[in-house]
Amino acid sequence: MIPERTCIGCRTKRSANEMVRVCQSDGQLRISADSKGRGTWICRDKSCFKDAMTKGKLERALRVKSLPDGQKQLSSICEVLGF
Repeated sequence: MIPERTCIGCRTKRSANEMVRVCQSDGQLRISADSKGRGTWICRDKSCFKDAMTKGKLERALRVKSLPDGQKQLSSICEVLGF
């Protein structure tokens, strides 16, 4: 059974294999499905990534006040994923 996760962009529940887990460690955003610690899930959809970046949802989900270069890092993640 594949666990369901909620996207921070659109708040839709989907299976974990349809989403991307973004976590923060040492001030850097990373894509990692298996790392431990604070992380959040985003649909593999450009609009969900855009909402997470522009509305402060990512900072809130990761429980940080701000992410230095967070927008730049998330944009590069989108490029890697082909958005």
